[in-house]
Amino acid sequence: MAKKSFYFRNEYQCTDSEYLVVGFSEKTFESGILERDFSDIYFEKRARPDHIYARFIFKILKGDDYEKNIFCSSICGSTVRFLWIVWGMFLCQGCDRFLDIQPKGYTIPSKYDDYRQLMNYAQMAKALDHYPVYITDDAQLGSGDEENNFTSMDDEIKNLYAFEHGAVFNDGVSDPIWNYAYNRIYVCNTVINNIMSVTDASESDKLNLKSEAMVARAFEYLCMIGVYAPAYDAATASTDYGLPLISSEDVADLNYSRSTVEQVYTAIKQDLDDALPALLDKTPNTFRPAKNVAYGFLARMYLMRGEYDKALENAKKALEVSEELVDLTEYTAKPNAYIGRIVRKDDPSSPYPEGMDNPENIYVRYPPSVFGLQMAVYASQELLDIYDKDLAPGAVDKRRELWFVDDEYSGVEFRGYTIFMPYIRANLALNNMEVILTAAECYAREGGTENLAEAARLYNLLRDHRIENNVHVTFANADEALVKVLEERRREFLGIYRFVDLKRLNKESRFQKTITHSADGQIWTLPPNDNRYIIPIPPVVKGFRPDLPDYER
Repeated sequence: MAKKSFYFRNEYQCTDSEYLVVGFSEKTFESGILERDFSDIYFEKRARPDHIYARFIFKILKGDDYEKNIFCSSICGSTVRFLWIVWGMFLCQGCDRFLDIQPKGYTIPSKYDDYRQLMNYAQMAKALDHYPVYITDDAQLGSGDEENNFTSMDDEIKNLYAFEHGAVFNDGVSDPIWNYAYNRIYVCNTVINNIMSVTDASESDKLNLKSEAMVARAFEYLCMIGVYAPAYDAATASTDYGLPLISSEDVADLNYSRSTVEQVYTAIKQDLDDALPALLDKTPNTFRPAKNVAYGFLARMYLMRGEYDKALENAKKALEVSEELVDLTEYTAKPNAYIGRIVRKDDPSSPYPEGMDNPENIYVRYPPSVFGLQMAVYASQELLDIYDKDLAPGAVDKRRELWFVDDEYSGVEFRGYTIFMPYIRANLALNNMEVILTAAECYAREGGTENLAEAARLYNLLRDHRIENNVHVTFANADEALVKVLEERRREFLGIYRFVDLKRLNKESRFQKTITHSADGQIWTLPPNDNRYIIPIPPVVKGFRPDLPDYER
């Protein structure tokens, strides 16, 4: 098999003949050194098709050294030609495409395995981006020449943190959430619209693959509607701007409009409902969705819509499969370590499980960069305070201990600040923790003796796995239960899902809040339900379709 090279401004060669390069993250080199510390370089290995991919992580240091780590496994090499076609979507910049996806051309596969591998290639194992955290009440940036100072941030981060009006991204700068979500939707559409025509697989196998692609597409839209639209409001959803709903694999077709929020939620529900009958009860790995994943996403969707009875109904179905959680009380942090920093107390060679090795995860998608927010943002004092709240004497919240570092780490000083740095690759898709908290919130909102008891059971179950010497609680009333569960969501949901929670909770007067940020002697505020919570259509897209309606922010 011929070796393949890949290029930015410098060329690197894959020296292992077992691997083909099929994708990499968009980072720019300057004199052979990354502008940022980390880049993902993806390789696909010729091996069993029920494994996913091999990921080489390169850390380019100041100088010529790099360190390389090999993560999980593989992909069948029989359809590499199609993976190269899809990879081309991500490499061509500046093409005139409304959705800011840039394929120069594509070929429709003809075999079942071809479509399976399209769903398995590296970009399909990613989701979202970390930038919305900078608008939330979890984030703090430094001043002057401190580490992670406001002035040193990219313009889009400064725009979010300072609650600037108008565009978030500068002209010519792609929005990574929008861009890559529609790239993945394109792949899903290719599978959904064509898999049933292949002749080398059973009807049940074809329907299963189609259903998995429908869940993946629903997930993308569910993520995007939380970013680019206001929180759901039944009174205005039929007129609020949502997203372009794309069901075709023909990305040259510009005949798209911006659907309403109601239409987007309807499409999400339709995909998940249609997918359920053909989904497996259990898949070979958690990069593929099983039935409980569809129920989990329906629960999330209904929670975002404020339909708590339906959210609870679907959360309960998802939890029938498993309520398993990772017990953080069994873990400790190695001093001055990065990758593999969190390890078992009884076996320091055993790191915290990631991806499909983590029994808490039921559907896995990674951040687009290796470690996302880690070492990139300070925790606000408000966030830190909530970890100390409601602890019994002698109890320790392991999330605070393991996920954050105060003042200094491995010779880097950030006195007076606490930085987020678990060095765990987060799962941005779905896990049992989220479904447990969704069910607990819905039980609390419904109220009544039995519902409050079940809310307390789930609340205590989660805290047993997060807090050393945890003491169980009971809830005296629905209001107390709801506040406690929402505080627990905040302890767990750092980043983009806190952003979505802020938007939906601002629709309730009792949970509305004004966010305050500060840096370099300046103070900025964001009131509840402000349009600056809505990320605008990227300028690159507006350049091709200036007629698309958008929010004034």
